[in-house]
Amino acid sequence: MASIADFSVFSSSQFLQDIKKTAQSIGAPYSEAATLTVIKIYEDCFKEGAVIWRTTNRPDDRLNYRFYARKRIDTISISTQAGFLEKGNHMARLVTSWSTLYNGDTEQWCDFDAEIGLAKNWVNLRGRRQVDDILAAEEVPEAVRANGPTFHNLGLELVRFLAVDYASSTLNLYFTAPGPVSEQQATQYVELAQSPPPTKEEFQDMCDFLNPKGFAFAVTMEYATGKITRVAFYALDMPSKKLPTVNDKVRKFFSEAPSYDQVQTRNIAWSYGKGGNKYMKAECSYCGGLAALLKDVGAPTGAPVTS
Repeated sequence: MASIADFSVFSSSQFLQDIKKTAQSIGAPYSEAATLTVIKIYEDCFKEGAVIWRTTNRPDDRLNYRFYARKRIDTISISTQAGFLEKGNHMARLVTSWSTLYNGDTEQWCDFDAEIGLAKNWVNLRGRRQVDDILAAEEVPEAVRANGPTFHNLGLELVRFLAVDYASSTLNLYFTAPGPVSEQQATQYVELAQSPPPTKEEFQDMCDFLNPKGFAFAVTMEYATGKITRVAFYALDMPSKKLPTVNDKVRKFFSEAPSYDQVQTRNIAWSYGKGGNKYMKAECSYCGGLAALLKDVGAPTGAPVTS
């Protein structure tokens, strides 16, 4: 493999080799045509930002990749002009509405599926923002706003990131939840998605890896109904030699997914849905200095595990 210094900045040709190899390694579907189109449309975004890989512990699940922009870019216009989004797409309007908050002092990021292309849009709020501000944005449906009192009752007051998923027509609020996590707190949080409590092993891993000063917690809601369908607890920027309990696929992903960052960033999330429908998400940095970027945007990184 090329040295870290060779590709610390995004290289289209190297990325095409790396994404194909990574998809094959974890058994994920891949389309070179779709990937080539994405790179052509968003190449400047990849080169100027940081890039990350993402998958889950489920067999044959998707491989995703994301760019984190370091400046304000109207990705909705780019995606619409490229034909990835229909003009006036309701989820895209929501992204634009959120992006105008705080005098437009926000950033847009994009997630891509290795087989189909554009999958998700993110909004970096550049700070911890009040959830009431987010829910009051012009394009937020009333059914989603109705969850406000529930969030307040659970101490979910501050939001750092937002996202929409185009295929499922869902939206995500990424809170900085109060830490350290408690068993009652974890139980109440997963109950939002009608899930049984985390197992003892899962909860212990959360205690070991979630930031005790405040951790990232995501709530997924249906755009049309406001129903909470999933929640997830995020351990960001985990220690290099420690992992929570994960399966062989995730270990292989962390071991084989290429990274050209001087410091590789690894994230894990425990995701819970109705009736115990749960899985784990895994992310690792590819290039562009993700660790420094996450620090710059104030993400709740760092875990108590040190040995």
